[in-house]
Amino acid sequence: MIKKGITIIICTYNGVERLGQTLAHIARLTIPSHIKIELILADNNSNDNSTDFAKEEWRNLAIPNIAFKAISETKPGKLYALQKAIYTAEYEYLIICDDDNWLAKNYLIRVFNNLENMPNIAAFGGFGVAVTDAVELPAWFKDYHYAYAVGSQSKAEGIMKQGSVLWGAGLATRKTLYEEMYQNFPSIIPTSKFNILSAEDTEYCLRLAIKGYRLFYDSEMIYQHHIPKFKLTKKFLEEKLLRGFDNSRQTLGKYYPAVRVYLKAKNRPVIWLYLFLSSCFRYLFFKGRRKIKAKDTLFHLLPFWIKSDPISTKIKSFVKTNRIASR
Repeated sequence: MIKKGITIIICTYNGVERLGQTLAHIARLTIPSHIKIELILADNNSNDNSTDFAKEEWRNLAIPNIAFKAISETKPGKLYALQKAIYTAEYEYLIICDDDNWLAKNYLIRVFNNLENMPNIAAFGGFGVAVTDAVELPAWFKDYHYAYAVGSQSKAEGIMKQGSVLWGAGLATRKTLYEEMYQNFPSIIPTSKFNILSAEDTEYCLRLAIKGYRLFYDSEMIYQHHIPKFKLTKKFLEEKLLRGFDNSRQTLGKYYPAVRVYLKAKNRPVIWLYLFLSSCFRYLFFKGRRKIKAKDTLFHLLPFWIKSDPISTKIKSFVKTNRIASR
């Protein structure tokens, strides 16, 4: 039986240089006596003794009201470490804290109150503040802050537009809901032909969207994201982050036609007809991604099964097998 409380999850790979400050900030969190807390460190096959380092740091911090648990996941990829930690979690409420995220003192209280008071919201995201050991942030950073999970996640605070996604950094959600999203259908990320290093947060949010759940942006859920100097180069931005996003779009982009169909066209014959006709036109007269998107939309619009790519087929099976939330 799931207990009321919060599990903070830190996934790490060779995180010795990052974990010290991250754990120190967790130790400074304001924790009311009525909230039970545990911290799970999910070591994703590190070779720098990250787990031993974290255990020693936590012992030195001596925080008795946060239980510390370390687990190991040898299969490379944050997705595997995260899911193992979630299945291990003792409490219903979850906070995903990257190993370079420094949570504000009131973060935990803010998350607990949000999840308690808004049971119809599936996940919450906050505001990221960049901190760095570089002399200053580069001039181009303001145009690509989103790539570093920094800044606002929505134009306005509150319930986000359907089909929106939240960053994994600082994301808060429910254990039972996460397990529901993956209970019968594993993530499609490992089956991608592209090298997708993360994007597990995007997939989770898109699965929530397809099933009718809503997301919430809370600008008072503030965390700092420590960005080392070597990540603030155009080379790192273009070859690591932006290329990674493009790769993930090739795979996770398959979810968006499903979001459009099952949220916009369900029980709306006029919208269904518009999507059908416009998709037929684009499929016949366009090329490239627009043609592929049109084909994917038709695949989800039609009540019968037609041949499609393996990823779209898995997404349609996910929708048809799992119930759609009335949220």
